[in-house]
Amino acid sequence: MTDTARPSLPRRTGRRVIALGLVVMFAAGACASDTDDATAAEERSQDAATELVAQVASYELVADRDQRFIVGMFSNDDGVVSFGTARLDFDYLGTEADPLDEPRSGPSTTASFLPIPGSTEISEGGGARFTSPSEARGVYGAESVRFDEPGFWEVEVTIDLDGAEKRASAAFEVGDEQHVPVVGDPAPKTDNLLPGDPDAPVTAIDSRADDDGSVPDPELHQVTIDAAIAAGKPVMVVVSTPVFCVSQFCGPITDTVQQLAQDTGDEMAFVHLEVWRDFENNAINRAAAEWIWPDQSGDPGEPWVFVIDAAGTIVQRWDNVVTERDLETAIRTVLED
Repeated sequence: MTDTARPSLPRRTGRRVIALGLVVMFAAGACASDTDDATAAEERSQDAATELVAQVASYELVADRDQRFIVGMFSNDDGVVSFGTARLDFDYLGTEADPLDEPRSGPSTTASFLPIPGSTEISEGGGARFTSPSEARGVYGAESVRFDEPGFWEVEVTIDLDGAEKRASAAFEVGDEQHVPVVGDPAPKTDNLLPGDPDAPVTAIDSRADDDGSVPDPELHQVTIDAAIAAGKPVMVVVSTPVFCVSQFCGPITDTVQQLAQDTGDEMAFVHLEVWRDFENNAINRAAAEWIWPDQSGDPGEPWVFVIDAAGTIVQRWDNVVTERDLETAIRTVLED
């Protein structure tokens, strides 16, 4: 099995334009006078430390499709925001070629906290609060969000945090077409690497593999997706890179899928696709590329989890964050069908 060379992938031009615009805006607002530059800089530093920051965590958003939207929040001083719910209000900003003079109001919805596996599911009192990453990590997610036009959008997040209403906003891009397989698509019949395959280094099987070829999640490396589909088995596929994961969610999610594999037995297959064949040389495993980078467009991101039914159709997918409860529910549903 050959590898898929991945060139360096800069952020799309439109995102750079928006980021540059924000930098210019803050720089303009910071200009007071030469005599108080030092004081203003110190105040800005303090404000930045306590300011609530929102970061869109969805990997792929497209127009005219109901989809999950996820966003994380944090403060440089106080940590990550966890638990409770948040209000999401969306505005359309236009396209790079045709930005709007005034944002146009879009949908609004309520988002719930989605803990990554291993985090605390609920908090005392149920309200949002700052937590350390060791206590709770996750994002806020809303289902069935629909954007009516491709281009650049902005989300304003409103949340009752430690007894005070806080707001933060973040810009993001909505595409005009899907690149990653979606619910209802036939699953790629992937001939993924398995331990002992002479065609690849051991870390192409799992980035945590030992030099002797052993992997920490053997239950996830026993069968190819192609063989499982041919046998008429439902399949859960986790595409992740536990060692090199940018979000640091890959390890906990992969470990949770492994535990579910141990608990479920032989009636369903569980497969881990390691993202990188050769991280240092920026080469993606072909098997992973078939799922998260099929047309080599954009930045694939990781982790992803997909569920395939016995007929070989994708019936569920999650980007970046998925809760243990959602995974368990998906397994029960696909086994009952």
